[in-house]
Amino acid sequence: MKNIPNILTLLRIAFIPFFVWQISVGNNLVAGLILLVSSLTDLLDGFLARKFGWVSDLGKVLDPIADKLTQSAVSVMLIVVLRKYWYFFAIIIIKDFFILLLGSRMIQKGLKFKGAKFIGKATTFIFYGGTICIILFPNMAEWLKISILTLSVVLSIATAATYLPEYFRYIKDPDNSCREDSESETNNG
Repeated sequence: MKNIPNILTLLRIAFIPFFVWQISVGNNLVAGLILLVSSLTDLLDGFLARKFGWVSDLGKVLDPIADKLTQSAVSVMLIVVLRKYWYFFAIIIIKDFFILLLGSRMIQKGLKFKGAKFIGKATTFIFYGGTICIILFPNMAEWLKISILTLSVVLSIATAATYLPEYFRYIKDPDNSCREDSESETNNG
């Protein structure tokens, strides 16, 4: 049972090629439903891990990787499909790459991000909710698409910005209390 959150996270990664395939052949309904199920597994894995104490070291690494892989794959495919909005998705991809770089640097130093909890969850919710709506309802009003994408980008930038002070503080003080082995707080499953 303890591995259920990790299985859900791996399932989310496994959905990526199916989403890419369906969106690339113009099957928006199936692509949107795949993305919806993927986003629900993202919610469920974290909930189960925290609720039942199934948080694992593997989950702490896999979950953010699955998030970034999914969001980047969705963004790349929407750049291809919705060329008109390429710059919105390009910003999200750059932000994800930036976060992965900072995160890998922190892991190398044995440190862990604590912040961006609420804003990170809000960003993920808006990203998934917005892109699912845009995929499932391609004829929605232009102003609504632009509003959803703008909000998603603004939240993405704000999320990335919340990591910077933490990153620089930890890099300057490698003996701080945020080392992985002394951390009692748990984030993801």
